[in-house]
Amino acid sequence: MIVEQSRDFPTTSYNDSRQPRPPQQRKPPATAGDPEIGKRLAYDGEKGRCLTCHVLGADSAQPGNVGTNLSDYGARVTDAAFTYQQVWDARVHNPSTMMPPFGTNELLTEREVSHIVAFLHTLTRVTEVPARPGRHRTRRDKVFVTGEDLTLADDYIDAGRAEFARPGHNGRSCASCHSPGKSGPDLKGAAATYPRFEKAGGYVSTLEDRVNRCRREHMGSPPIDLGTPRLNVLASYLRYLSRGVPIRLDTSGPAAEAAARGKRTFARKAGQLNFSCADCHTAASGKWLRGQRLAGLETVAGDWPKHFIAAHDLGLITLQQRIRHCQIVVRTIPLPLGSREYNELELYLTSLANGTPVWAPTQSRLRGQ
Repeated sequence: MIVEQSRDFPTTSYNDSRQPRPPQQRKPPATAGDPEIGKRLAYDGEKGRCLTCHVLGADSAQPGNVGTNLSDYGARVTDAAFTYQQVWDARVHNPSTMMPPFGTNELLTEREVSHIVAFLHTLTRVTEVPARPGRHRTRRDKVFVTGEDLTLADDYIDAGRAEFARPGHNGRSCASCHSPGKSGPDLKGAAATYPRFEKAGGYVSTLEDRVNRCRREHMGSPPIDLGTPRLNVLASYLRYLSRGVPIRLDTSGPAAEAAARGKRTFARKAGQLNFSCADCHTAASGKWLRGQRLAGLETVAGDWPKHFIAAHDLGLITLQQRIRHCQIVVRTIPLPLGSREYNELELYLTSLANGTPVWAPTQSRLRGQ
């Protein structure tokens, strides 16, 4: 669900010239806060969100470890004005912090910050960070591979194969050209070369774009909407045909400029929480946000489309849909699927996985699996 306040903050659109709000200094109000109210706010996933990154106490449920262990904060820090500023806008103390500017960006009111400050100063007993699995050694440790692990997602391959054989308006299907003995090329390995920079058009084309171009030019049919189950299963099947083939993107020449733009998008702060992709997946890679381990992105591109299960089951989604989901969670207005910004970001992310094999479609592993 898109939060309306998100619209007041920068997006990752190339046409959005807005910048994050500058760091704001703020002194605490004269009236002290209520620690009981502060605890409720700190534990609230839509207000203080403190457990997302910090251990707070023995009753912390699945705390994250991206931030400092705060369980003995009150024994270590006595300056309430410092704490107030840290919660209001930690960038005043550390310009490169990941901590959202809760007050500056209107996530919390002055009184709410005061309550949280009062609560933090009651914490005096160390609670150890709970044990969590370390870095995954292989990709197979973090996903189930559809077609090999008998997951709920196995039907996607069959559905994609059926879509591959479905006739278009002129009676031709993908299989009419790309089957043994037909005129078109063998598609094994083809998906491992996407997204790619189309020099003739001067733009980045994704695998889904290529499918829809074939539909228009060779099947006399309209494109399939991006992000729909029908196109996602077809893209999954095409990637399945390239399973085990190393990703090999050409990022030379004009493609390098597109990938560089994607990299800048990856590092751009946006949204009400003032996050970038790089905050979580570079600076905090390998750590935990509550129950979710933050993955490095050196190999993940080959896993998508994926049957993705987070707080709820999102079904089979593409990498771009996952980007949109992340942006909504961190209160950034997402962009349309297939936008230039997303295509170039996908190019950059996939280039990080060059040389690693395609495994898609896959299914997320839940904790304990």
